[in-house]
Amino acid sequence: MEKVIAILQKTPMSQKLAVVGLLLVMLGVGHYFLIYTDQDEELARLDGQLAKLEEELMAKQEIAGNLTKYKKKVEYLQQKLEEKKKNLPDDANLDQLLKTLNELSEKSDMRIMKFIPQPEAMKNFYAEIPVAMEIEGNYHEIATFFDKVSKEERIINITNIEFADPSVRNGKVILKGACLAKTFKAVPERPGAAAPGAVAGAPGAPGAAPPAGP
Repeated sequence: MEKVIAILQKTPMSQKLAVVGLLLVMLGVGHYFLIYTDQDEELARLDGQLAKLEEELMAKQEIAGNLTKYKKKVEYLQQKLEEKKKNLPDDANLDQLLKTLNELSEKSDMRIMKFIPQPEAMKNFYAEIPVAMEIEGNYHEIATFFDKVSKEERIINITNIEFADPSVRNGKVILKGACLAKTFKAVPERPGAAAPGAVAGAPGAPGAAPPAGP
């Protein structure tokens, strides 16, 4: 040890500084490899995880966007289904049909003298619900009534129109007539089976009595 100290004492200051500098460089390099290299590897690993998470996030956002589109489509189809049910309900609802026809006749200033419900006619996936009517009014009033019926949400067709016995009242030509109002209901189950109420119009059937006139 004394020999090493003696050698160092004899060594010029410039060489001593060079040795100290070399030692400092070696310590710095060692510190870099021991500390910063591990940090670089950790940063690279974290960058990889971040990229993977970003990919997963984008994929989930795309799925969420598609789910929103599907949800809106389902809501749209449900709304259309409800609208179609108004056109073609699941039940005959004969009382409401007769009430609607009577109200439309009053708004048209003509009269429905008699409602005569007819037997239902089963088709493939729906049933026809016919109601014979005896009506009275002038040509314009009856035409207005038919027009109002055609604009109802529920499908109501007027067929078999006949007129007879014209007469003059208060300066107007009054026609007596008969027609068939035909509406429909959906039959989703057992399309080939007879629907309940196929004998509508039997004694005691709803709407069999004529409405009170004005």
